[in-house]
Amino acid sequence: MYRVGIVGLGRKALTIDDETKWRWLTNYEIPPTTHVSAYLANPKTQIVAVCARTQESLQRFYQRTGLQKVRGYTDFREMFANERLDIVSVCTHTDTKAQIVIAAAEAGVKGILCEKAMATSLEEADAMLAACEKAGTKLLVNHPRRYHPAYLRAKELLEGGVIGELVRMQGTMWTWLLHNGTHLWDILRFFAGDADWVCGWLRDDHPSDPGGYGIVHFSNGVFAFADVGGGQGFQLELHGMNGVIRIDGFVDGVQVEVYADVYPPDPQRPAYQFRPRYVLRREMHPNPPDAPPPMQMALQDLIESIEQDRQPLSSGYDGRAALEIGLAFHVSHRQGNQPVPLPLRERSVRVVSR
Repeated sequence: MYRVGIVGLGRKALTIDDETKWRWLTNYEIPPTTHVSAYLANPKTQIVAVCARTQESLQRFYQRTGLQKVRGYTDFREMFANERLDIVSVCTHTDTKAQIVIAAAEAGVKGILCEKAMATSLEEADAMLAACEKAGTKLLVNHPRRYHPAYLRAKELLEGGVIGELVRMQGTMWTWLLHNGTHLWDILRFFAGDADWVCGWLRDDHPSDPGGYGIVHFSNGVFAFADVGGGQGFQLELHGMNGVIRIDGFVDGVQVEVYADVYPPDPQRPAYQFRPRYVLRREMHPNPPDAPPPMQMALQDLIESIEQDRQPLSSGYDGRAALEIGLAFHVSHRQGNQPVPLPLRERSVRVVSR
């Protein structure tokens, strides 16, 4: 049995399931979605301690869960000193995550489930990764789309060649480049691998973590066009040589269009590049009704990464790479919207997201 401690008892740890009336058909998660619910559902985990900033937050935890025997703290360092913990969830604001993750690793925990964005800067993220490597702690940064059936099905279709070679992606997301934008940066990497440059513009809609739009270019030549903060719900299009895969938060599952040539290629006219296409067929791949919640899948992945001594599917290194793309938008904007190569040289650039 893995002994669990949770630091931060707010929305993602405890209350996000109250928001069911705002759920989309293909959201980033499937309820129940809280850290508390994931631990209660897993037979290998037991919550033994929680930490919040105030006694009021601790009382709310006890009232909602009835877990009166769980010990409560208002200082995470005191909790780590007093408790023998195997797994720790970090569900606090981003500007405190680095110190909590580092302290948890130094306390000897086996695994950490950290909410996104994982840090405010690459310096912080690197310190977190170094502490976890030194202690042998597995770090999972929670980007739940990696565990969602729609995105797993889309990856299966893409790798199966249904739309041919991936050439570009288009993604939209509401609000801000780091707080929510890391979901988009991470899922783009999930499909296309590592990015090698970013060119971006910032919106004037937040004092520290604004929205923005621009281009993310990947090492394999794929382009991604991104709009974060334009008012749209999460939408993702994967364009291949022979079709497109769409995931729309307002549509159930995965949509596929497969293209065909109106005119067959003419070997006698190799320079004639005009190739009109039409939709040969459309497919719908609904979300399976019995799919396990991604939050529970993430926890199970963390447990298996501990037991198998491997990195989680959504590792700390993936969390750092998503953070780096968002930070690169800021650097590009400050440099006159010029393309900025990755990896970023400016490791001290700091963006406080909530």
